[in-house]
Amino acid sequence: MSDIWRNAQQAAFVKQLENALQDSSFKRVTFSAKAKNADKFKASFDLVVGGSKKIIKHEASHLSDAETLNYDPQAIIALIKAEPYAGFRAATLFTQDKDFHYTENRKGEPSFYPAKATMRDVVQTHNKPKNYLLSENRPYLRGLGVADQRGHIIKKYHPKFRQIANFVEIIDRDIGTFVETADHPISILDLGCGKGYLTFATYDYVAERARHTPIGQGIDIKENVIDLCNEIAGDVGFDGLKFINARIDKNQPKNVDILIALHACDTATDDALALGIRADMQYFFCAPCCQAEISRQIGNAGTTFDMVNQYPLMRRRQADLITDTARALMLTALGYEVKFLEFTPLEHTAKNVMLAGKKSDKIDRAKAWADYLELKKSSGFEKHALEENLRDLLG
Repeated sequence: MSDIWRNAQQAAFVKQLENALQDSSFKRVTFSAKAKNADKFKASFDLVVGGSKKIIKHEASHLSDAETLNYDPQAIIALIKAEPYAGFRAATLFTQDKDFHYTENRKGEPSFYPAKATMRDVVQTHNKPKNYLLSENRPYLRGLGVADQRGHIIKKYHPKFRQIANFVEIIDRDIGTFVETADHPISILDLGCGKGYLTFATYDYVAERARHTPIGQGIDIKENVIDLCNEIAGDVGFDGLKFINARIDKNQPKNVDILIALHACDTATDDALALGIRADMQYFFCAPCCQAEISRQIGNAGTTFDMVNQYPLMRRRQADLITDTARALMLTALGYEVKFLEFTPLEHTAKNVMLAGKKSDKIDRAKAWADYLELKKSSGFEKHALEENLRDLLG
C-alpha cells in the first residue's frame, strides 16, 4: 500500500480508477470528505467526448469554476494524490462495466465494494443542445432571417440565436415577476435597436406573459432597418410595437418600464441611460461599446494608474472598467440596484459585459455618490457624460 493512502481499501479504489482511465472504461468519479474532516470538499471528474477528442470536466468546491483537463491518466492520478483529494473519505467510480464505492463509517472504518454499472453506454458530450426558454419557431425569428420557414435556426445564425436566447433568459430572471404582476401596459424602449433582434424578443416575452398588451418602441438612425422592422412587426401581429428612425434625444423622455441599449457607442450609452432615468425607468439592460471618453482623460493623469496607462491597449481596457464602474456608482446614487453580467459568450463578441439594474429604495445612495467621487479623483478623469447629463439630479 502506498504511504499516500490511509488504508488498503482506499489504495484499491485509486488503483481501480487508474485501471479504468488506462483501459478507457472510465465514465465518472466523485470524491467527498465527510464532516469529520476540517476541510470539507466535493469534487468530480467526468469524461466528456466531442468528436474524436476526449477531455475531463473537473468541478470541485474549492474551485470557482469548472475546468477542463486533458485525458491524461497519469496527470489525473497525480492530481488525486495531492490535497485536498488525497483526504477523501467517500468516493464513487463509474465505469462501463461496474460502479465502485469507497466509504468510511463514523469510526473511520473503510469499505470498498463493486456494484452494478449505472453509466453503461452513457456518452457525455460537451456540445449538447441547450434547452432555451426561447423557442426556435417564433414568427419574428423567421421574419428577421434567423430561422427558416420550418422554424429551424439557419446554421450561420446560430450565434445570433444564442445571443437572443441568452438575453431572454436574463430578462426572464430579472423582470419575470414584474411582467406577470404589472397592472398597466408595460412600456419597452430599445435605443439603438439596429435590426431589432432584442426589441422583438423582449416585446414577445412581455406580450406572452403580461396582463396587458405592451407598448414597445425601437429607435435607430438606419432608415432601411426601421422600415424592415415595422414590416415584420405588422406581419407577426405585434400591434403595440413601433420602430422610429431618429437619434437618441436625452431631453425628451417618455414613460419607460424597461430600457434596452446594447452596443451604443461611447457616450451614446450615457445618453440612453440619462433618458431612461428622466423617464423613471424601472429596469435597464445596457451593453456599452467603443468607450473612449475616459481613455482620453486618464492617459497623462499622473495617478496611481500610471503603470497601466503607459501601455495604450491596457490604458484603453482600464478606461473601459473605470467608465462602467463610474456608471454603476452614479446609477446607484440615483436609486438603482446595479449589477454586471456576461451577456453572451466571448466567442460571439468580445463586448459581452452587460450593465443591468432595477429601481430600488434599499440602497445607500450617499455612499455610492461618495465612492464615485473617490473613483473620479483616484483615476484622474474630470468629465463623465452621464454625470454631465444628470448633473441636476446627482450630488
